[in-house]
Amino acid sequence: MVGAGSTNSGLESPLIPVLPQELEVQRKPGLLSKDEVIQEIKKQLLLAGPLVISVMYVGHLGEATSFASVTGLSLIIGMGSALDTFCGQSYGAKQYHMLGIHLQRAMLVLGLVCIPLATVWFNAGHILKFLGQDPEIAAAARN
Repeated sequence: MVGAGSTNSGLESPLIPVLPQELEVQRKPGLLSKDEVIQEIKKQLLLAGPLVISVMYVGHLGEATSFASVTGLSLIIGMGSALDTFCGQSYGAKQYHMLGIHLQRAMLVLGLVCIPLATVWFNAGHILKFLGQDPEIAAAARN
């Protein structure tokens, strides 16, 4: 990329500044502008807000409950949210039979994820104690 007013004969130099007008012309299709990125960040924050609030609320209930929320509930909610995307695409493409298939696959995958998750929760007291948590809190997590 050669800056405006440069007499360089086709040689590119990283030291020559690129003007904003040149960046706009060289922008590839599919890349987002600054305004589009800011709008997307706002949308993501609006979507993530309720989850952040619920995790903060659960965190105030106790350390063990917060551990359960972070290790499992957030994971299951996130994986379940992917179903929204798949079902929306299937519905939009008028492939209604795929809605049931996506639901069945999601139930199977989430069920399989719950097995190691249950193991982690079952051993939460030992895990928290190993990580240096207060023994009283670790004991409460076991119950």
